[in-house]
Amino acid sequence: MKFSQLIAALFSVALLLGLSGCEEKEQSKSFQWSGQGTEMTLTYYYKDDKVLRQTANNKFDYAAVGVKSKEEAKSILGPVSQKYQNIKGITEKVDYQDTYALETLNVDYSTVNFADLSALQGAEFTGEVKDGISMKKSEALLKARGFKEVK
Repeated sequence: MKFSQLIAALFSVALLLGLSGCEEKEQSKSFQWSGQGTEMTLTYYYKDDKVLRQTANNKFDYAAVGVKSKEEAKSILGPVSQKYQNIKGITEKVDYQDTYALETLNVDYSTVNFADLSALQGAEFTGEVKDGISMKKSEALLKARGFKEVK
């Protein structure tokens, strides 16, 4: 897998979106995927079917994506990561280790501007998001992409 494709996959999967929801006690569901030197864990916090916020914790080995050092990774990931900064409702950080990088991404759907979010590399929407993000549709999309629910 090319490095740019992996970067797009990391950021897009972190932002997989569906459609709307209702009201109830807040719950959470986590999903994991790993392969080709990459591990992703996504946690959704929701009420009824409406996703309120989401966290993504991604780890990828440099060797698996064709870079040899954290300096190389910073030069490629830095500009992508920078685009996530200063967007209300999003916090994103990449921690570069000797042989791998850890990305943490948090999205608060109650405050994020969906136009700003959709302009980011890898942002992916299914349907119209003006009424919110559907937990059921997000779960179906993740499972179709090979994610497994973590109980």
